[in-house]
Amino acid sequence: MKIYFVASEAVPFVKTGGLGDVSGTLPLHLRKIGLEVNLILPLYKQIQEANYSLEKLFSSEIIFGDHLLPYSVYRQENTFFIKQDDLYNRREIYNTPSGDYPDNNLRFAFFSLEALELINQLGGADIIHVHDWQTALLPVYKSIYYPNNPEKVILTIHNLAYQGIFTAETVPMINIPPNYYSLESLEFYGKVNYLKGGIIYSDYLTTVSPTYAQEIQTEPYGFALEGVITKRRKNLRGIINGIDYDYWNPETDPHITINYGEDSVFQKKENKKHLLAELKTGCSIEYPLLAFVGRLVSQKGIDIIIEIADQLPNLPANLIILGKGEKKYEEEIKARALRHPNNIIAITTFDEVLSRKIYASSDFFLMPSQFEPCGLGQLIALKYGSVPIVRKTGGLKDTIQDYHDKTACGNGITFENQDAEELMDSIKRALLYFPGESYINMQNIGMKGDFSWNSSAREYSSLYRQLTKNKE
Repeated sequence: MKIYFVASEAVPFVKTGGLGDVSGTLPLHLRKIGLEVNLILPLYKQIQEANYSLEKLFSSEIIFGDHLLPYSVYRQENTFFIKQDDLYNRREIYNTPSGDYPDNNLRFAFFSLEALELINQLGGADIIHVHDWQTALLPVYKSIYYPNNPEKVILTIHNLAYQGIFTAETVPMINIPPNYYSLESLEFYGKVNYLKGGIIYSDYLTTVSPTYAQEIQTEPYGFALEGVITKRRKNLRGIINGIDYDYWNPETDPHITINYGEDSVFQKKENKKHLLAELKTGCSIEYPLLAFVGRLVSQKGIDIIIEIADQLPNLPANLIILGKGEKKYEEEIKARALRHPNNIIAITTFDEVLSRKIYASSDFFLMPSQFEPCGLGQLIALKYGSVPIVRKTGGLKDTIQDYHDKTACGNGITFENQDAEELMDSIKRALLYFPGESYINMQNIGMKGDFSWNSSAREYSSLYRQLTKNKE
């Protein structure tokens, strides 16, 4: 079975978020179970500057809108790169600090079209697996230019909030016939919606958790596409993301001060001691450390963390926040850290080494998200023995089970509503368990859990075989 992943980012070549982790890691695990998986990426500036050993396959050109665009194709083992320097030879892949690149409509339409053409030139595929709005036009182009080709297209929606919405003038610029600008196709409130096109024209849809697959069929989470998705619900499945335990493992992590495992989790306190000393903070080593690592945006619940931050000095708890995002949230959390230097640490940047030290040092990990398609932070926290406190939504609901005193089961603390008071009540409940037997039970259950890619890869393999069997 021949499979092509088409994505706008993938580790180890280029990454801005979870999409890059999934697109780069899942193919590795699919290959381990015997599938032939190739990956297609744009050849961005940062990939060129990394001096990978790339083999040039060919150069060509295409009329794209009103322009004749030259391009080249390069390869490194199972990964193909489409080189078009006017579109991709830029410092950042999606935007600058001033905002999105104004020609993203052209950049990712061209990439989707040329990835499809490349797959056909290479002999076709059984499955083409595309990801998010940046590659969602590929199944649209397939319906236009290769309607009788046998390959099946799967679209994975990693975050429905980002859809690729552009002005109607985009249509003639991207080799799309005018009849595709209709309510039944790409038209979306007078604009063009790339993700909508992918949802309609793909053979199958997946999301990155079962609960998120259900949530996006409802108004609060559907971002005006819930009706389109509901029509495809028979061809929709949620498959939970995994993490790579070779990469995220406190027993071998080279970046933390003291390595530890399930039998030596008490060493977390030593890691906390070193972290607090490194950061030169007045926070007490004896207090449980709450942590937040992520983007400082309302989706991640940073607003309700800020709302309760001034109450923390009244509790036996400290808080560390690591992340960057909206300026107002960065300023508000830094202001609270200044007010409470012995309880709150705010670091408004992103540093992966520091994030690993925080996972290894924290006692509880906060994820009070408004919505969370899957979430990787809670999975990493579990492995590092940091008990998650999460809102029951999306992948958080699917992976974190509320601790029950009578049964001594559960790997975290959960709450229902996006509400600061509920978050604070959950924190208070968590602190009652610390550092007693119930807390240790939660730690042990979490560290023993298996959220590796192995299970997810088997489920995707089953889906691929189901679709190709139907094709045959």
